[in-house]
Parts: sequence; C-alpha cells; structure tokens
Amino acid sequence: MSEIIVTLENEEKVYSFDSLGVSFESSPEEILTAVQPVILEESGLNIKPDDIFIYTAKKIERTGNVLLFAKSTAAKR
Repeated sequence: MSEIIVTLENEEKVYSFDSLGVSFESSPEEILTAVQPVILEESGLNIKPDDIFIYTAKKIERTGNVLLFAKSTAAKR
C-alpha cells in the first residue's frame, strides 16, 4: 500500500493518500498543501512559514510512496 512518509527532526509520520485527499498523481505542491495543516496540528511544525514550503516531496515510482523531508539548508545559500 502506497503512503506519504514525512520525515521530521526525530520521527517519521505516515499517512495514506486517501486520508489527505490526494493521490500519487497529485503535484508535489498539492501533497505538501494537504499535509501541512496535519503536521502543524500534530507536531507544531509549520512546513510552510512565510508562504514558502521548507519541505520538499520526492515521488518514488517503484513503491508508489511519496517522501516529504526538509529542504537542504545549503540550497538556501
């Protein structure tokens, strides 16, 4: 079963596509937008401060999973 896996600082959260109202075919931004309020409520982490996502989505074709993880701080320089 394909899932959305969010890597936080010290844990992973796993969500089904159905629970967030998205699918593997959804755009990365749609997936991030769907998971943002859930992560904020559950962990207090806002993955979209200042209207810019600080997380990114990586689709894994082989498994059908989507991995969400923090963007590299080196990329911001």
